Amino acid sequence: MIALRTFFRDEDGAVTIDWVALTAGILLLGIMVVYAIFNGGVDGLVDSINSELGTAVGVSTGTAPDINN
Repeated sequence: MIALRTFFRDEDGAVTIDWVALTAGILLLGIMVVYAIFNGGVDGLVDSINSELGTAVGVSTGTAPDINN
């Protein structure tokens, strides 16, 4: 019974679980960013930012270059 009680009070593995969850989250975020970049998901965002900056400054910035070719 003492060994079982000691096992449940031991917290050495809790830090490992935290690091595994943190690492998995970082990897998932990286995969999502790479997918968005290579799937053309950034084109709309770049055009929107370009348009907003041109409107804010009052200068026409033109269109963003096509990075896929």
